[in-house]
Amino acid sequence: MATAKPETAIPNPEKYEKLAMELYSFAKEEQDRRQKSRILVPGEEIEAQLVASKFPVHMVDPRIGSNQKTFRFWKFRPTKEACNGDWTYLGHRHTVEAIVYVEGGIGHSVIDGIEYPWKPGDFICVPMFAWHRYVLDEGDYFTYLAATTGPLSMYLGLAVYEDERYPEKWVFAQKGDEALKSLIPGTTGVREGSTQGYDPHTARNESDGHYVSALSFAPKEEKDRRAGKVLVRGDDLVFEPTRMGNIALVIDPKIGFHMRTIGTLMAEIPSGKRSGAHRHSYEETNYIAAGQGFSIIEDQRVDWKKGDTLCIPVFAWHQHFNTGSEKARFLVHHNRPYMENMGFLMAEHGEDADY
Repeated sequence: MATAKPETAIPNPEKYEKLAMELYSFAKEEQDRRQKSRILVPGEEIEAQLVASKFPVHMVDPRIGSNQKTFRFWKFRPTKEACNGDWTYLGHRHTVEAIVYVEGGIGHSVIDGIEYPWKPGDFICVPMFAWHRYVLDEGDYFTYLAATTGPLSMYLGLAVYEDERYPEKWVFAQKGDEALKSLIPGTTGVREGSTQGYDPHTARNESDGHYVSALSFAPKEEKDRRAGKVLVRGDDLVFEPTRMGNIALVIDPKIGFHMRTIGTLMAEIPSGKRSGAHRHSYEETNYIAAGQGFSIIEDQRVDWKKGDTLCIPVFAWHQHFNTGSEKARFLVHHNRPYMENMGFLMAEHGEDADY
């Protein structure tokens, strides 16, 4: 019996023009997609889903229609039994950058075998492909919010998630103790020494030097990841006045964190005051940690309160106003480091903040 021929990946000649014109129409179509994308995710909607779900609830993720490409933002509230029982040794790891904000519970994380204690208001920066798990020491629930670069890694075809609960889905760790302990994906199954790095002084010429640098990249990158900061105490945050308002850098390559894609800051707006106005080419998600007010986003008013999430469209003018009686506080995740590394960073300032 004849077998069906596999479909070719090469389009017919008549489709070439369509493929070419898609390049010219993409930017305009992307602007339209941004304008139609959801900006506000009400906190009560997320809370209702958390009650009924045993899994994280996503506020921002391209798989649920968000027009954000590089990172997702979600909230989870496992019980003490689930938190301490599901992971008992390794936890899980992924080729994804992750930033965790502790909203409820007192406990510790085990990252690469090192314990890091945390409490509400603290931040955890998980190094890429580091085994990690969470243990709840006090309280019935561990409530946390996480920004992770899964969408970007998945799009690039480089997303690897390994979890001690699902060994049948392991990619590298299933190959033995060496891979299980390794912090660099794919170090086993290759010729001995190929991931150990090379002395640049052994380069035979300039071109060979570039190749030696490539061979040495992974070990150096791994060393730098493990040398980066992991824990940030909320009590230690220092807010400084800027044109956009009172800002505290939390996790950023500029302050010692080995992050290539995302960063985190906290922003405060006094009662009755406003932030500055600006727009930028990087993605941004704001979680309202305290207060109430509204934002003007591309001439559209969006009212918000504690627990809500704002997904700011790329290059959309935005400004925030505090209409409540208490200080408003924003948890801000962004992919500015990624855009800087890509050379695509662009920012424009409109109005200074009103302190």
